Amino acid sequence: MKLLLVCYAGMSTSMLAQRLEDEGAARGIEVEVEAVPMTELEANLEGVDAVLLGPQVRFAEKDARAAVGDDVPLMVIAPQDFGMMRADNVLDQVSSLIG
Repeated sequence: MKLLLVCYAGMSTSMLAQRLEDEGAARGIEVEVEAVPMTELEANLEGVDAVLLGPQVRFAEKDARAAVGDDVPLMVIAPQDFGMMRADNVLDQVSSLIG
């Protein structure tokens, strides 16, 4: 599963990206997460299974959905899951989203 994790500057998501990959490994799921700033969203969509927006960029959800289109699922990470680095909750939600 390839995920694109988007935040304002691409820095605060790097810890969550690593935790998502670790959580996937613990579940026996290959999870690859790339953390990028919002300005690089469109340039990094190739091969992505889902786009995750950090809560700090939830204001840009409409623009992100327009950039991503209908073929790639997109979700905003809950502030409490992001703040507590709850990779287990986020991965559960992504798995449900993707199907």
